[in-house]
Amino acid sequence: MNWFLLQKIGFYVFLALTLYFVYRKKYEKLLALYFFGQTFMCCFQFYGTIWFPTKIIVLGMVFCLFLERNKRKSLATNLCYSIVKLFIVIISLSDIMIVFPGTYAPLKNCCQKLLFANYTYLTHVAILLYGLILERGFVKRVFPSYCLAVEIAIAFGVIHFLCIKLGVDFLPILRQDGSMNLEAFAPMGDSVVQRIYGVSGEPKNLGFVICPYLLILIWMLERGVYRINKTYHLIALAVGIFVLINTYSSSALLNFFLAILIIALVSVPTSFPRITSKVGVVISLVCIVGCIWLLSKNNYLYTSGSKESSFITQIYERTFVRAENELKNDRQEVLVFRHFINDENDIIKIFGWGPYQYSFHVPNQVNMPMQSGLVRTIVDFGLLGVLLMGFVAYVIVRLLFLSVRSRNSYALAFSIATTSAFVGSLMYGNISSCLTSLMLAIYAYYDAQEEPSLCE
Repeated sequence: MNWFLLQKIGFYVFLALTLYFVYRKKYEKLLALYFFGQTFMCCFQFYGTIWFPTKIIVLGMVFCLFLERNKRKSLATNLCYSIVKLFIVIISLSDIMIVFPGTYAPLKNCCQKLLFANYTYLTHVAILLYGLILERGFVKRVFPSYCLAVEIAIAFGVIHFLCIKLGVDFLPILRQDGSMNLEAFAPMGDSVVQRIYGVSGEPKNLGFVICPYLLILIWMLERGVYRINKTYHLIALAVGIFVLINTYSSSALLNFFLAILIIALVSVPTSFPRITSKVGVVISLVCIVGCIWLLSKNNYLYTSGSKESSFITQIYERTFVRAENELKNDRQEVLVFRHFINDENDIIKIFGWGPYQYSFHVPNQVNMPMQSGLVRTIVDFGLLGVLLMGFVAYVIVRLLFLSVRSRNSYALAFSIATTSAFVGSLMYGNISSCLTSLMLAIYAYYDAQEEPSLCE
């Protein structure tokens, strides 16, 4: 089967739908399409940089902002404008730092990298303003599309798992250079396991797509709010956790655990009267994890040693122990951060090297994409990047707290998704990758607080 042809067909289907929705002014459908673009990350094209469906869809969303004149005003838009202005100021100041070019690539390459980096940052920042052109209550209407998109990703993850068990070929991981990987593997203690990635391109991509949704399901279960019905809700949660674990993505699993911790710390003080209901949730989750363990423990391809360890121990080693070991070794992020700290130019430490310019200031990094969003934000924007992360974290935690207190289901759902996406962005991607869910959380909360007359 010509997988590369299917990849291109999928990409141009998303492109055609984006153009159609922009032309027909189907703004909510365009937002829903963005969710499906996150699921089908296996569809992409390479023109100077990798163009995933989301990069095309977000461009259509930005165009709609200029196309639509009837923009409503609300407290939500004021907050979104404030965040956008802060991002633009910091990005602009860091762009100027290209006057201090690196020594590992020509200036032309630096400018090209800067152009694509600015496109990524600014288009994702612009999504914060997308709620301006949507009718009040749009978050409630697009929530089912978000759930469906993630559930499709989970379903393909299950299909991939079954293909592995049955020895049937599945969609390979396609590379921009025309090569492909037929399988993905991960070490687990003394064993090697085969990872699933569905139609999301990489195991890590699949993990980060479904992780926020699982956190939403867990909290909805605690609140007695169900996705369709209780049975469907529990099945989706159990299967979703099963798929997340079988991606064997250490960063996605860490994201899951850390996001749960943050959400619990924020929400428990405001939910103490309902603390007894959490006992039922814990029992349910223990049962789910037990089922997952029984299904997953036989997924080993081979064992290189005689010592056996429990599945939970191996998951712990795959996540926390692996993260600790990588910090001690010369992992890419450690190497880049060390060069940044040792840079003799103090101005660099304040404004950073500029968006994605680390490639030209550290040897052997020109064509090496960085995984850590935390390190990338610091080296891109310097001290300003630290302040930016702090401000975004404050907005997210404050919004999560307000959503829990107000018992607004949709604001709470996307506040939880944003918390997960933000934690994930510090491990993988960049800080702007959490802004779509942040926009949804902001509008879900503030639209519910305001009279309709204020949103005209």
